[in-house]
Amino acid sequence: MTPKAVIFDLGSVLVDYDHESTWTAVSAVSQASFNDLEKLAFMLAEDAGKGVVNGRQLHQILVEQAGTTPDYDEFFRAFCRHIHRNEMALGYAVELAQRPNLRLGIISNTNAAHADWLRVLIPEFQHFKSVILSSDVGLLKPDPAIYHLALSQLETPPHAALFVDDIGENVKGATAVGLHAIHHQDWAITRPAVEKWVTR
Repeated sequence: MTPKAVIFDLGSVLVDYDHESTWTAVSAVSQASFNDLEKLAFMLAEDAGKGVVNGRQLHQILVEQAGTTPDYDEFFRAFCRHIHRNEMALGYAVELAQRPNLRLGIISNTNAAHADWLRVLIPEFQHFKSVILSSDVGLLKPDPAIYHLALSQLETPPHAALFVDDIGENVKGATAVGLHAIHHQDWAITRPAVEKWVTR
């Protein structure tokens, strides 16, 4: 029997992430306003997400262009402290990982600084056969290549994989390469939908 795979996004799916609070916290250790930081973040998003700019390089750019504290550890704490564990979601994922003939994966668009934080925050990564953080692989959802990379690592064909993400564009990217997908908004809806697919 072909093994099935469930592939989760991280932010707002397995972990709680507050974008606005993150940049509010960075603005508190910077001379630039929240709005100016948001504009700068938007400009840097692709390079940071693909790992072209690593965590310390991102910090240095913010020091130079936004007057952010030169203390990397202070910046790092401000930049990462609004990423929190979703205990229910992570617990459910670990439960799924124990089931026979089911493989678990993660595909997350993130930057190198957040990736460092997540590796410490989520020891549950060990239960996933594939953990793809965009800044590690130089690819961002919804690029078809990032889904194909996950499928290769999971050794599962697209028709036997389910992708769960809170961003519609990423869901469309997954279905375009043949995966089943759920547009996550509320775990009260998503969990039964995952169960229905897994047990069909």
